[in-house]
Amino acid sequence: MAHSHSHTHVGQGKRLFITILFNIAITVAEIIGGLLTGYLALLADAVHNLSDVAALILAYIGDKGASRPPTKKATYGYKRLEVMTAFISAVSLVVIAVYIFYEAYQRFLHPQPISNPTLLLIIASIGLVGNVLSVWILRSAKKSSLNIKTAFLHMLYDTISSAAVIIVAIVIINTGWMYLDPILSVVIGVMILWSSFDVLKEATIIFFEGVPRGINFDEVAQAINDFPKVVNAHHLHIWSLSSSSIALSSHICLSETDYHLAPEIIRDISAMMQKNFGIGHCTIQAEMGLCPDNSILVDPLKEMDTHE
Repeated sequence: MAHSHSHTHVGQGKRLFITILFNIAITVAEIIGGLLTGYLALLADAVHNLSDVAALILAYIGDKGASRPPTKKATYGYKRLEVMTAFISAVSLVVIAVYIFYEAYQRFLHPQPISNPTLLLIIASIGLVGNVLSVWILRSAKKSSLNIKTAFLHMLYDTISSAAVIIVAIVIINTGWMYLDPILSVVIGVMILWSSFDVLKEATIIFFEGVPRGINFDEVAQAINDFPKVVNAHHLHIWSLSSSSIALSSHICLSETDYHLAPEIIRDISAMMQKNFGIGHCTIQAEMGLCPDNSILVDPLKEMDTHE
């Protein structure tokens, strides 16, 4: 049995740390501005930012944990930590969306006038600039891991929220129409729910060690079976170690005359998996002749009948 792997994780801690500092400053500014102007939307956005600070701290912890090397007790390292923190962060997005819906309902029932509109627009603009900078810092790394993707989504929707706060404030100041605020808030809440569902789905697949999104099990199986000198591939398993690291294990059958080439064949299959499917962590066992159980994937119902 031979083993091949490739690690692609790149630490993004510095980006997250800078973004955390930006959002702490935004939160403090918006709380002060909301209290001084009496504008509930700004206070709501401050609470939104505060939750983002917590989510970013979780992302920072997850990033640091995922970059730690393997140990004898954690032989894969702590790659799943970034998935766990991304899951928690996505759940917080759902909570934020529910809170936005609640606030929107309250604003429909109890519209509030705006005092000191100049100060309001200055504070809200500061928040918007800070969120835009946060999105810019994270944008190039958003595809590097599920963790960074979730942090990026937090910042993106917070930027939209900040822009909505400014637009609503301007419209209310000029027209007195207070109901635009809750309408936009509901739209933002729906967008947040949509994005968080995507993250929760991907994280759940990783936790249950399902075949990663974008990987076709049958295509991988066919590629191994069609590889030169491979008689049969079976017991194939494909799963994610993290959002950016995919693993594979499989048995391959070789003829008696080709069995001495097993190390070379395994190395070449692993290279093909990395090149064609982005699977960088392959563990392949070579067997001589045909295995008694040569099914490509064990049937759970068949296993249950055997145990009974």
